[in-house]
Amino acid sequence: MNALKDKILASLQSHDVLSGQQLADMLGVSRTAIWKQVNALRSLGYEIQATRNKGYRLLSSPDIPLEAEVAKGLQTTVIGRSLQYFPSLSSTNSYATSLIQKGVDEGTVVVADIQTTGRGRKQRPWSSPSGGLWFSVILYPPLPPTKAMLVTMASSIAVAETFQQMLGLYAFIKWPNDVLINGKKVCGVLTELDAEMDQLHYMVVGIGINVNNDLEPSLDHIATSLQQEMESKVSRIQLLREILKRLDDYYTLLLRGKGEHIRATWLSYTTLLDKTISVTTVNAELKGTVVSVDDDGSLLLRTERGIERILSGDITLL
Repeated sequence: MNALKDKILASLQSHDVLSGQQLADMLGVSRTAIWKQVNALRSLGYEIQATRNKGYRLLSSPDIPLEAEVAKGLQTTVIGRSLQYFPSLSSTNSYATSLIQKGVDEGTVVVADIQTTGRGRKQRPWSSPSGGLWFSVILYPPLPPTKAMLVTMASSIAVAETFQQMLGLYAFIKWPNDVLINGKKVCGVLTELDAEMDQLHYMVVGIGINVNNDLEPSLDHIATSLQQEMESKVSRIQLLREILKRLDDYYTLLLRGKGEHIRATWLSYTTLLDKTISVTTVNAELKGTVVSVDDDGSLLLRTERGIERILSGDITLL
């Protein structure tokens, strides 16, 4: 969505009625340009009434997470100050990475209604049809790479907390990056980064949530959606706004050195403690009992050989 559409939408949202000339004067464009963009908004699903000698009135809005929609009431320090929405992208993480090469501001959010080649960890395909919430957040954290996992944890907390406080749905976090409801996956977090030994250059936090989208029948036993759990549609605009608010709060805490608070909060959302699991890593498969996560977010597993520190891997409950 281009900047002029955003400005027209924001103007219509803040006024009862505006004439084409008033909009043109406010935005410094021609009335023809206004008319074209109003029609473009209508094609997206906005109901805009045009009354002779009065002007344009916004009657209703679709559930599309456009910048002008999400920005209403979004009081954040860093995250969400800029948002780019696309009807379709190959991957929001890939597009976000391309923006970083152009020097885009920290906190920029990229949202797509559809991802044609969405991906999860280890390049696994992630189904991303219309109706879900697929977005990426660009961060430049002044942190060492060892603390990167805490950003992923903060993101998972922001999602789980939003589900609970906004929707009344109890969610728990499965290490390292899944959010589950009633034992089924509803959200995945994919964090990609560029770093040197002692400094993160950037992080792209990709978050995919099954909201109102249909799920492939083959996934019914392992995945769910918010619509299924609520038995009604969920506002993607409100959901994104609430997640960004909470992520901004936790990211601010992390930058203030409050990593222990994030770790403790994350632990309150997991059910893995004291559970016997199998962990498949790049090099081996380990079995043991989950003790905790350490200060950097790594999993601590009690095995026959003692306490093992797991940086990444796939978990199976035994």
